[in-house]
Amino acid sequence: MPVIGVPVDDLRARIGENLDNEALLELLGDMGCDVEGYATLRRAQCNHCSFIMELAGQEEVPPECGQCHRELRAQSDAVRNLDEIEVVRMELLAVRPDMFDPAGLARAIRGLLGSEVGPKEYPVGETIATVTVGDLVRAEKSLRPHIACAVIENIELDDDSIKVLMKLQENLHWALGRNRKHASIGVYDFDSLGGETRFEYTAESPDYAFRPLGALDGSAPVDLDSILESHPKGKAYKHLLEGFDRYPILRSEGGRVLSMPPVINSEETRVDKSTTRFFIDVTGSGRRIVERTLNILVTSLLEYHPAARLRGVTIENATGANGVDHARESWTSPDLASQSMAVSAAETGRIIGIDCSERSLSELLRKMRHGVKAGADGTVNVDIPAYRNDILHPRDLMEDAAIAFGYRNIKPTLVPTLTVGKELESTRAADRMREILIGLGYLEIFTLALISEELAADQFGCLPHPRRVLLENPISGEQTELRTSLLPMILQTFARNRHNSLPQRICEVGEVTFLEEGVGTGAGEHPYAALGAVAPKIGFAEIRAQVESIYRELDRPFKLVPASEPFLIPGRGASVVSEDGAKLGIFGEVHPAVLERFGLQNPVVLWEGIVPGLRPEQAYDSWTR
Repeated sequence: MPVIGVPVDDLRARIGENLDNEALLELLGDMGCDVEGYATLRRAQCNHCSFIMELAGQEEVPPECGQCHRELRAQSDAVRNLDEIEVVRMELLAVRPDMFDPAGLARAIRGLLGSEVGPKEYPVGETIATVTVGDLVRAEKSLRPHIACAVIENIELDDDSIKVLMKLQENLHWALGRNRKHASIGVYDFDSLGGETRFEYTAESPDYAFRPLGALDGSAPVDLDSILESHPKGKAYKHLLEGFDRYPILRSEGGRVLSMPPVINSEETRVDKSTTRFFIDVTGSGRRIVERTLNILVTSLLEYHPAARLRGVTIENATGANGVDHARESWTSPDLASQSMAVSAAETGRIIGIDCSERSLSELLRKMRHGVKAGADGTVNVDIPAYRNDILHPRDLMEDAAIAFGYRNIKPTLVPTLTVGKELESTRAADRMREILIGLGYLEIFTLALISEELAADQFGCLPHPRRVLLENPISGEQTELRTSLLPMILQTFARNRHNSLPQRICEVGEVTFLEEGVGTGAGEHPYAALGAVAPKIGFAEIRAQVESIYRELDRPFKLVPASEPFLIPGRGASVVSEDGAKLGIFGEVHPAVLERFGLQNPVVLWEGIVPGLRPEQAYDSWTR
C-alpha cells in the first residue's frame, strides 16, 4: 500500500496535545495504522508552478515536475530548496480515507483521546452554483453519469496547504476511486470562472479543444484526442476512456472548460496561493462512491481550514433529447446527512470480549466521533458521520468500539469449554465426494466463485437464477455475481482446453451461493459437486452409468425421472431424486446450441448435485427457472 508522510508538528498542533513521539506512534498503532516510524524529508519546490517535492535520504530531484511536467534537471534555477520537515511515515489505511491528511487524522485522534467526542457538524450554506447533467454522459459510449459538487469559501492557501490538498486528492483517487476508475476529483479556483455560477456536465467529440493543466502561457487549445495521446496525465488515464466516442467535459454555461474528467483539469482554473474559493466536483460510475468521496474531501478541507465555509451546489438533470424528461429531478450537493444504524450492546460485548452496557458502548462510539442515542431492547442507535465510508454493518461499529476500548485493554481469557478439534461434517462429506469422483477417473479442478451473467445464464440459454447474489461494484465484467452452479465453469474449462487431446474428464466440489432469508449476510453457501466429460463418442448411457455409480458408492437410494433443462438435449436428460421425492441432482447430454456458444465441437455430458451426508440436508436447487 502507498506510504504517506504526515508532518509531525502540524499533526500535534491540530490534535491540541503535545504527545511525545513514542505516545503518538502507540496511538496510531491502536487506531490500526501500519506505522513505519519517523523520518526527516528534504523538500524542493518547482519555481514554475510552486509544486513541492519531498525527498527521502539521498533521493534526487525527479527529471520533471509532477504537477506542470517542466524539466527540472536541465536548468539550475528550475527548483529551490525549502526547509526540511519531520514526518511520521505510515501506510495508508485503505478503509479509513478520512484519515489520509493531517486534519482528518487529528479529528480521529482527538476523539480517541476524549478531548473532542461525538459527531462534528459541517453546515452546508445556501447553494451558490448549478450543474446540469446532460444525457450524453449517460450514453453507453460516454458513460460516466454521476457527479457531486461543492463550493468552499474563505480559504487561505500557502505552499504546504496546496501540497496537502494535492496529496489528499491523489490518495482518494487510489483508495476510493480505484485509480480514478470509479471516482475522480477536480478542484478549481472558483474566482477564475469570471463570476459564472451555471455549469454543464456533458460529453464532447474528440476534436473538442481546451488548454489542459500545465499548458504554457499563450499556448493554443489542445483537442481531446491529442491530450490522451501526448499529455502525461492523458497517457496515464487514457485506458479509462477506451471505447468512448465522446469524452466527458465539465464547463461553464459560457463555454469556459473546467476539466475533462477523469483525466485533467484546465490551466485556466488552476489553484494557486491566491485562490480563496474552491469549486469541487467528483465524477464517476456510481452515485454512492462519488458522493462519499466528495464528503470525505470537503470535511477534511473544512477541518484543515477552520475559517472556511461550505456552500451547496444544485445538481439537476437536463431534459433528455431522447424524449425522457429529467428536468424535475434535482438535488443539493453535498449531502452530509448521517447514516443511521442500530447495534446491540450485549452482542458487542460478546464479540469483543468485554462487559458492555448501553452506556459504555455509547461512550466508546462517541470517542469514534459517532452520534448515539438509546435504542430499544438493549440496542444503541448510531448516527454515522457522512465521511465514514467503511461502516456497512453493525460489526463495523463493534470494531470501532473495540478500537476505542483499546485492544491492549481486553483481558485474554480461556474459553469456558475445552473440546477436541475435528473435521467439519461438510468437509468430510466433500472429501468423500472427491474420492468417488477421482476414483471414477475424473481430474479435479478449482474455479472462481465469481462469474458473469453472460456465462452463468446467456451461454447456457437459461434465465438468470432468481436468487443469485449480484455484486454492487464488480472489479470486472467477468465477475459480476456469485455462482449458483458449477456447470458453467466445467464447460468454460473444456472451451479453454480445446487444444488438448480427448477424451477430457473433469470434476469439481465447491460452494454455490443463493440469497436466503434468515442468514446473517443475506446469502447462504451450499456444497455442490459436478463432473463433465467431452469425447467424440459419448452420450447419455455413459453419464447415466457414472451417476448411478456415484450414488451407489454413497450408499444413497435414488431414482431417475425425466428432466427438460434448456441446456440439455430433449429426451437425454434426467433428474436424480431421493425416495421421498427430494431433488438430488441433474445430468444429461449438453444441447448442440450450447456447445456452439462455447466453441465445442464434440459431445459433452454433465452431472451436478448436492454433496449429501449433511444434516439438515438441502435439496438441489435447479439451475433453470
